[in-house]
Amino acid sequence: MQKYNQPGDIHFVTFRTFKNLPIFKDKRYCELFLENCNFYRKKYDLKIFSYAILWEHIHQMIRFDMEKFPNLTISQIIHDVKGRTAQSISKYIFSQMGSRSFYASAGINLRQGIKALSTQRREGKYISTRDCLKIWQTGFYDFNIYTEKKFREKLKYIHNNPIKHGLTDDISKYKFCSWRNYELNDHSIFKIDFAEY
Repeated sequence: MQKYNQPGDIHFVTFRTFKNLPIFKDKRYCELFLENCNFYRKKYDLKIFSYAILWEHIHQMIRFDMEKFPNLTISQIIHDVKGRTAQSISKYIFSQMGSRSFYASAGINLRQGIKALSTQRREGKYISTRDCLKIWQTGFYDFNIYTEKKFREKLKYIHNNPIKHGLTDDISKYKFCSWRNYELNDHSIFKIDFAEY
C-alpha cells in the first residue's frame, strides 16, 4: 500500500502482531510499547493524538514535522517503533524466564524464540532488533487525515475498538486507550497531544 507524507497530515495507522497472536494481552508489553512511543515522540518530535492497544493490533493517530525532519517517513517511524518495542519485549521475556508463572502469563508459546535468546545471552551477545523475537506482522495500514470530520470519525473508531473486539463492555475501565485522556482528562497511563481543530 502506498504511504503518503503530506506536510501537516495526521496519519491513522494500524499494525498487527505476528500471526495475530494476543501478545498485548500482557499489561507489561502494553507499557513497553507506550514507553517506546515516548522515546520516538522525543526523538522525532511526534504528536500522538490517539491510540488503542488491542491484544493483537494497535491503532494510533500521529503526525511528525516534515520541515524539521525532511527525510523522515511514516514508514520509518513505524519501523523504528515496532523494532524497538520488539527488542524491549524480548529483553523483558528473557529477564522473566526463571519465573514459574511466566509461560502462563505470556499467553503465547515463545519457547523456541526464548531458547534462541538464551543462547545469545550465554554467548555474551547483545539482543539487537534484528535478533529479537518475532512480535509484528510485516507492514502496516496508513490513512492520511486532513479534515476535522475525518479526525473525529477515526477517533470514535479507535475508542470503540476495545468494545468492538470484546475486551471490555465499559470503555472507561479499559486502561490502554486514549478515551481516558479525552473523556476523563486522565493522562496517567500515557500523555496524548490534542489536535488544533
